Amino acid sequence: MLADRLRRRVVETGVISAELREGAMHAGGAEHDDLGAPYDVLARTIGTASYRVTDAQVGAVREAAESDQAAFEIVMSASVGAGLKRWDAAARAIREAADAAR
Repeated sequence: MLADRLRRRVVETGVISAELREGAMHAGGAEHDDLGAPYDVLARTIGTASYRVTDAQVGAVREAAESDQAAFEIVMSASVGAGLKRWDAAARAIREAADAAR
């Protein structure tokens, strides 16, 4: 399944640790307990209300991650997590509707 491949690629590829990318992906999908400041705040905001992300949140992650590439990976991982959460919900709804129609 392509969604599973995407999940794996987020974890397998990047300049920051795989654990941090995976944590950001889970936090973006509202599936993680605590990623740690400032990453958790940004990742959760991306997952729940991306229009509320502030320059200060991104700046704090850039400073903590010590590079633009690392900060980008946090944003990208959280975005993928949020998108995959919605994908999973849509796929589940389609399966349930198909089952109900039988």
